[in-house]
Amino acid sequence: MRTLSLITGILFIVLLLCSGYSVSAAEAKPDNIKAVQIYNLAVDEANAGNYSQAENLTSQALAIQPNFTLALVTRASVLMNMRNLTGAEEALNKAIAIDPNDSSVLATMASYNLEKGENHDAITYASKALAADPTLIEAWIIKGTAHGSLGDYDEELNASEQALALDPANKLALSNKAYASGMKNQGKKTPMSIPISIFAMLMGIILIVNQRKV
Repeated sequence: MRTLSLITGILFIVLLLCSGYSVSAAEAKPDNIKAVQIYNLAVDEANAGNYSQAENLTSQALAIQPNFTLALVTRASVLMNMRNLTGAEEALNKAIAIDPNDSSVLATMASYNLEKGENHDAITYASKALAADPTLIEAWIIKGTAHGSLGDYDEELNASEQALALDPANKLALSNKAYASGMKNQGKKTPMSIPISIFAMLMGIILIVNQRKV
């Protein structure tokens, strides 16, 4: 079982989204601009840890622009931090219905399933995210963590090495690599099950989106 010596506190991974919602000159209608302005405020509140305010602001932005995918992903991340998994699932289902191939949506869905302890589903969504964007370090980490929780240490080690090839100093990837290597050296013992509450605190990869829109 992984401990705080490997992972300190709740893991906040920042997805620097290059897709998602943007406003072109032709689409720069007052309502669209207002939705982006409110979304930016939501991002600021989320990064400050003010999740209730961020949740309210994402709701306002989505009331103006229901297909604002990036706001849906951010809302899901905020709700996961608030331990509202039902609300997070609802936001993610809407986002994936709008853009089922968006890597950020898929990675956040992977995080959601990892949070629930649904490791097979987490691997599926992380793999889809990586098919869309193989450079998405967070998806490699989620994939590796889920494999390790299932006792698939070779797969966790491979995923960790893929992440480290992109970011050699990534603490989470280094932690996963050390864990997988240690378990392999112990003779591939069956991993201890991790209660969801502890999983959320130690292993839940909660995605906070910090990219503001202009």
